[in-house]
Amino acid sequence: MAENEQLASCGFIRELSEPIQQILLHNMRLKRAKKGEILYYENDEIDKIYFLVSGCVKSYKVTRFDNEVFLFMQKTSGLITCFSLYEEKNRYFSNIESEIDSLVCVMEMSVLRDQLAKYPPLENFFTKQLSAKVGILTHVITRDMVFDSTAKVAYMINHQLSEFNVQKKQDVAYMLNIQPETLSRILKKIKRDGIIDTDPNGNVLVLDRKSLIEIYEQ
Repeated sequence: MAENEQLASCGFIRELSEPIQQILLHNMRLKRAKKGEILYYENDEIDKIYFLVSGCVKSYKVTRFDNEVFLFMQKTSGLITCFSLYEEKNRYFSNIESEIDSLVCVMEMSVLRDQLAKYPPLENFFTKQLSAKVGILTHVITRDMVFDSTAKVAYMINHQLSEFNVQKKQDVAYMLNIQPETLSRILKKIKRDGIIDTDPNGNVLVLDRKSLIEIYEQ
C-alpha cells in the first residue's frame, strides 16, 4: 500500500472533509517506530507533531529520582502530541515511547503553522483532536491526584476490565502507578468483600458492580 493510501485509511483522516484530508496528506510523512523507540522527550521544544496510525504508544514522565510516572497508553489512531495552537513555542508535555512496533505520521510544526495561516478551517480539526487529549489528561489527574490506590484499581476494573485481564499484573501496577504488592493486596481485599472473583485462568470477574463503583465514588 502506498504511503498516502495508508494515511488516507486512518480513522481520524477518513472522517475529514476532502480539502483538510489533502492538506494533511501532503504535509505528513509516515514513520515506523520500533518497540521501545522514544519518539520524543518531555520538555524538548516541539518541532514536530505526531499522530498514531497503528500500534500503541505510551506517555510517561520521569521524576528527578529517575522514576517513571505512567500517564496513559494510546492505541487508537489520532493525535499523540499535546501542544498549544496559540503559543509560538511549545515544549513536549511528556516522553512518548512506542510500546510495540507502531506506525506514526509526522508533521513539522513550522509547516502546521503555515497551513493554519493559509487554511483556517484546519484549526477545527486540531481543536477537536486536542480536546480529546484534554479528556485523557483529565482522567489521568483524577486517577493519580484524587483516587487512592484502592479507588484506582476499582476504577480500572469497572472501566477497563478487558485490558486489566489481558495485562500482566506488574504492568497493571505500572499503569496505575502503584506497587505490584499493593495491587495484589487490594485485589485480595475486594475479593474477600465479595465484590470480585477470579475464574480458573485468573481473570477478574465483577460480582457486585454497585459496590465496586462506590469504592471510587465515595
